[in-house]
Amino acid sequence: MADNATSNRKRCSLNAFISHAANTTDVVPEFPARNGPQRLVAAATKQPKRRQKVILEPGHSALDWARLKSSGKDLRGVPQLGRYTLTEIKEHRTENDAWTALNGKVYNMTSYVKFHPGGVKDVMRIAGRDGTKLFMLTHSWVNFEFMLDACLVGFLVPE
Repeated sequence: MADNATSNRKRCSLNAFISHAANTTDVVPEFPARNGPQRLVAAATKQPKRRQKVILEPGHSALDWARLKSSGKDLRGVPQLGRYTLTEIKEHRTENDAWTALNGKVYNMTSYVKFHPGGVKDVMRIAGRDGTKLFMLTHSWVNFEFMLDACLVGFLVPE
């Protein structure tokens, strides 16, 4: 009988605790605290810059570029592959005549400029120079050798 009384008391205590917990108005502290160091540090960290969407002209999608590449049209603008220095590449840095070097290969990207998803202004940042470093910083996952294979004009050589 003593065990039964102890068991009843435990049950009553448990029920009282559950009842108290259900009716309590205690507030759980907010984490991180509104003015706590975790929030202050998070607010002070530099937020990533949002990419601006660029609206391409009709007929300038990635699929349109693939069609143009496979059309047989001459996108190189030179009769044969050559050897070019950075000085020679610098002469080709306008929207109507844009060359760049990427990983030692030289591309005439004039035909591609208006197809670039980031817009003309963005792709012109590598025109007339060795764009390898900037390209790899922003597009390391892109297979430029495939994308620009029809635009290959030659190879970069030392001055």
